[in-house]
This record gives sequence, C-alpha cells and structure tokens, in this order.
Amino acid sequence: MVQKPRRRAHLLRLRNLCTTLLSLFALCLGCESHLPLSLEGLDCDSSGSCIAGYVCDTASNKCVRPGKQNDASGGSQSDGGSQSDASSGSQSGGGPGAPCRAGELSCAGMCADPSHDANNCGGCNATCGAPPNGAGICLNSSCNFVCVKPFLPCGTSCVDVAQDAQNCGACGRACPSDAGGDARCENGSCSLACHAPLSACGGACVDPKSDPAHCGGCSTACTAGKVCSNGVCADSCAAGKVDCAGACVDVQSSPEHCGACGQRCDAPTGALATCAQASCGFSCAPGRVACGANCVDAQSDPANCGGCDQRCDAPANGRASCTAGKCQTLCDTGFAACSGSCTKTTSDPANCGSCGNACPSGQVCSGGLCQLNCPTGTQNCGGACVDPKTDPQNCGTCAKMCTGTAHGAASCAAGKCGLDCDDGYAACGGGCLSLDADPNNCGACGKVCPAAPGGSGVCAAGKCGIACNDGLTPCAGQCVDLSSSQANCGACGKTCAAGAVCTAGACATDCGDKTSCVGSCVNLDQDVANCGGCGQVCTAPSGGAPRCDGGKCGFQCSGGRAKCGDACSDTKTDPNNCGQCGQVCGAVSGGSETCSDGQCRLTCDAGLSLCGGACVNTRSDAKNCGTCGKKCPGMKSCTLGLCLL
Repeated sequence: MVQKPRRRAHLLRLRNLCTTLLSLFALCLGCESHLPLSLEGLDCDSSGSCIAGYVCDTASNKCVRPGKQNDASGGSQSDGGSQSDASSGSQSGGGPGAPCRAGELSCAGMCADPSHDANNCGGCNATCGAPPNGAGICLNSSCNFVCVKPFLPCGTSCVDVAQDAQNCGACGRACPSDAGGDARCENGSCSLACHAPLSACGGACVDPKSDPAHCGGCSTACTAGKVCSNGVCADSCAAGKVDCAGACVDVQSSPEHCGACGQRCDAPTGALATCAQASCGFSCAPGRVACGANCVDAQSDPANCGGCDQRCDAPANGRASCTAGKCQTLCDTGFAACSGSCTKTTSDPANCGSCGNACPSGQVCSGGLCQLNCPTGTQNCGGACVDPKTDPQNCGTCAKMCTGTAHGAASCAAGKCGLDCDDGYAACGGGCLSLDADPNNCGACGKVCPAAPGGSGVCAAGKCGIACNDGLTPCAGQCVDLSSSQANCGACGKTCAAGAVCTAGACATDCGDKTSCVGSCVNLDQDVANCGGCGQVCTAPSGGAPRCDGGKCGFQCSGGRAKCGDACSDTKTDPNNCGQCGQVCGAVSGGSETCSDGQCRLTCDAGLSLCGGACVNTRSDAKNCGTCGKKCPGMKSCTLGLCLL
C-alpha cells in the first residue's frame, strides 16, 4: 500500500511526458519541414532522469544528449572577444563538465548547435521567431520558419488558403469584393458575403426587391419594359420610388442611388456605405473602429494597435505585427532576434558570434568571429564583412540601401537593387502586384482589360473578360440587350430580317413607343449604346461599367472599387486613394509608403528601423541606439548600436 502514491506519481510523470511527446509529434506532422525531432530542453523528472537517449544536465535541470551536459560552473570560459557564456568545444565528453562537441557552443551552460538551434541560431541567444501558426527554425545558421498544417507560408505569414480571402486557394489569389459585400473564401473558392438586405447573385450583391435582373430572387428577371418594385415585376414603380434603369429605389435611402440614379455612396475600407436623406455616409463594420476617416481593426492593425495612432515599431531587417491589440516583431528570413534587434551574428560587429558580443575597435566581424581584416570577396562596411554584390543594405557600395514594398522584400543582385516578391505576386513598376485579378495588370504587367459598352473589363485567373450590366448579355465580346438588339434578338446571333426591328426580344415591324436605332428598339433614357440619341455610346474607365440615366452618360465602379474623380480606384491598394478617395500615401525620408488593406504602411529602406513613425539607423541614432527608444545618456554617441564616449 505504501507504493501506491509513488506509483501514481510515476504514472503522472509518464502521462505528462507522453502528452509532451504527442504534442511535439503532432506539431512536426503539421510542419512543412523534414527536420529531425529533438527532445532536448524538456525538464528532468523529480528523480533527475530523462527519456532513453538523453541525460539530465544538473546545472539547468534540462534533458540533453549525452556529452552535452555541463556542471554547475557553466562550462569553460570564452576567449578572443566572445561572450563569457559562449564557447566552442573541440571534442565530446561523457560526464559533467565535459566540453561541447566540435561545432557546438556553450550558451548559458548548455551546449548548442548554432547551425540548427532556433534559440541560438548562428550564435548564443540569437532566436528565430515565427508568425502566428508557425514555428521558427534554424537552417545552416540562418533563421526561417515553418507553418503548422493546414497553414501554408505566403510571404511573411502562415495562412489557411482554404479560408483566407487574400490568399484563396493559393498565395496572392485575392477574392474580389463588391460594393455591397465583402470577399469571402470557402474551401479555397471565392464567394461574397453580402450586407443585408442584399443577396449574392451571379458574383454580385444585389437587392432582390429592386433589381430587375433578379426581382424577388436570383433566377427571376423582369421582361422588357417591366420594372422591379418591392420584389415584383410591374409596369411602374410604387409611390415614393424612382425608376433607375428598371430598378425601383428610394433615392433618399439607397446607397446605390443616393439622391439620384447612379450616385453610389463609397466608403473607406472596413466600412459600410449608408444613405440618409439623400446624403452619403458610412458606418464601421463589426470589429472595426473609427480612426479619423478610416475604419481599422485595432486588434491586428500595426498602425493602430490597441487604439488609434498606436503605431508598432519595427527593427531593421524585421517587421511589426499586431496580435490581439499588442505589438510584436518578427525578424526577416535569415535574421535572428538579439535584444530587440534583428541581425546576423555572422557579420554584425555589435553581435559577432553571439548576441551582445561587440568586436573591439578596429576589428571587423566575419563568419561570427572578430578579425583584423575582411576575407577576399567581401568588403568592410561599418565593421561588417559583406558582399556588395548581394547585400541589400550595401548594394554595390557601402550604405546603399535597397527599398522593399508591400508583398516584396528588398534584394540585391550583381550590385543592383531589386525586389523579391512573395509567392503569387510579380514585380510591376517598382511594386509587387497580384496578376491574378487586377484588371490593370491581368496576367502580365500593364495588361489592361478593356471595357465594353454596357459592361466593365474584369480579370479572373489572369485572363481578361467582361462583366455586363444587369439586363445585358455578353455576345461576341459585347454586352447587348437581347430584348432590343437587331443583331441579337432574343438570343446571341439571332438577326432580324432587313427592314424588321427587335422589340421585347422578338422581330417586329415597328418599335411602338420606343426609338428605332438601326433596327434596335431602345429607350434613349437608359440605353448605354444609344444614350440620349442613336449611336451615342457611354464609356467607362478601367474597373467601371457605363450607365445611362435620364439620357445622360455616367459610370459606376465594379468589384468593390470606388469612384474617385473620373477613375475607378481600388482603395485597398491605391497609394493615391488609400482607404478613401484623395488620401495619398506620401514620401518618407529613408523609406516609402505603400497602401495595404486601405491603410498607408511605411516600409523603411534595408538597414533602417521604424521607430515612432520614422525610419532611423539604430546603429548611429543616439535617440534610438541599438533598438527603438534607447537613448544614449550624457555626452555618449551611438556607434554600431552601442552608446560610447
């Protein structure tokens, strides 16, 4: 009976250990990686034992491989300018106090392999981070990350391409939105989440109470000459409603026809357009808060993290993110985190070989060692031995910094700056764009999808097409009204005989109360091909569809674009109309502003940090020395990120 508590304790330890092993095994099964599973770092049990193949390091009470444990003295001391807690060994040993294996370092009393240890990548305490739903890894002393299934790496994020509307089915494949709804991704396929009282019909959000092409339901279209009033096809609109191309609407409250037919209310990204007493407005969508004229997600927006204008800082070679309203930083691929900075311990003279290990004055850092001179093929740039042919911070010559952009990182090849775009994006005109659904860059940079009378040019899967206005049908690349087209009367290609006209989708001898324009019986007040008179064709800019209201031409933007002057703008990405018309992302010293999700995002040049909304060099800025906000006291200046006299 005395053995039962001890047995229960032993079983509890086994259960906890099994739970840990299963969790690690499940994680590795979900990662896009072929790295071997290591159980180093688990706590020793109460008796000082570990799972088979590992021994307990008594100095740290952690399980390590045999020969890697150190005694309580912390291992051997360092030399040659390295930190006192980081030393390398030349051979393996079998007992406490034995030196580390060849190629390993003693980091805080533990032996670490800097070529594969994510907590000591390239040097002691240089840690590899990861975005949400990912895990940092170290490959050949360089940081990277893997994503846990079902998430996949897209640029600098781990996303679920089955549900992510910006990466639906593949990286960079963004789902189009609509003026009355939000983009949605379901099982890797795009759809629309329409705002009430609108419904999704044929890839657009429509009001079945007034849309003549979907009157009362998606499959119900009113015949020629009829209007849709309160969800029913009728001869005329009900009292208080105005006929807008067959749609009976209240121009006092309709966001699509606010004050007059065709006057759509636009709203900033993350907002819902409203119309009250014929005046446009907007309200922030659920989960968004108003910050100035924008609606932002304060839980995920690094420019408004936790509240308006609370901007997250970002170190050089890293980026800021906002998770649950709190700022976080993630170092770029190839860089490790060292006390708030992102660096390469192989070449950083302030963190040479390990975090915080600064090379003496007059020495340089190469291969993680402080030396007197840089080896052949590299150049001394501020104490770092770099290759100016490939280093984006010193491209072609020292201190020549290359600039990145949204969905792309700065790169350097043959001493010339370039862009390394994320998967699914291509370099176009100094930026990284998705060519999958952009009507101005469809399948190739600068390839514009042309519009047609009665429709707008659209891009899907990198190929151009036409989206016809409600009531019109695509026929041989044109949008036609089958109820009145003499060459397509009732169906595409069905031509009326000479002298005959087409009315109500049938060939006839006269047009009745309509006007005959080359055999087509049309309403000059609404026909975009004969607006106000026969042959007067209405046109629209890229991303828009022409309209004819009251015999006057106009246009309406499609695909969630906003009408900004005489153009249709995607306010989610347009730096000249970011979030709303007229909001320009300006030029910034040491960086550039791009538009992402309707917000101006500041991207600093390679080697500069984003501190308090400005791009600074933390290697020389006395107000931000080494990291953002660290001020050098008194007469000290900032040299290589260190405050010195």
